Formats: sequence, C-alpha cells, structure tokens
Amino acid sequence: MKLTLQIALGVFIGTLASQLITDSWHAHQENIAKSAEEKLRVEREKVRMEHGERIRKLLLDSRQGNTLNSKKPPTGFIPDDARVP
Repeated sequence: MKLTLQIALGVFIGTLASQLITDSWHAHQENIAKSAEEKLRVEREKVRMEHGERIRKLLLDSRQGNTLNSKKPPTGFIPDDARVP
C-alpha cells in the first residue's frame, strides 16, 4: 500500500511539474511572438510616417514650383511610349 501511494504521488507531482513547465513555455513563446509583432508594427508605422513626410514634401514643393518635373524636357526628347508615325 505504501509503495502504491508513493507511485501515485510521484505520478501526480510529475504531471503537475510537466504542466507547469508547459504553461511557462507557452507563455514565453507568446511573449516572443508579441515582441516580434510589436517590432513589425513599429517598423510599419515608421515606413508609413516616412511615406507621409515624402508626400507632404512633394505637395509643398509642387505648390511652390520647386519640383524637378517643372523643368522642360531637353530638345529632341522622345518618351519611350511615344509612337513614331
């Protein structure tokens, strides 16, 4: 009887320990995934802000007439998609 109780107690403690280790492993993996997701979100936000700044700069330049496209093309320039008769 004493041996049976020792075996049952050992199985219970082993099961409990494995469950605790498994739960802590899953929590650790979730933290890693959350931090990676947060990094990705920050990077996307940074890229979005850079695009916004670039668009804002282009709009301001176009209002002031400082764009590179305001220059006339050189003489004899033929666009690639132009059709020659």
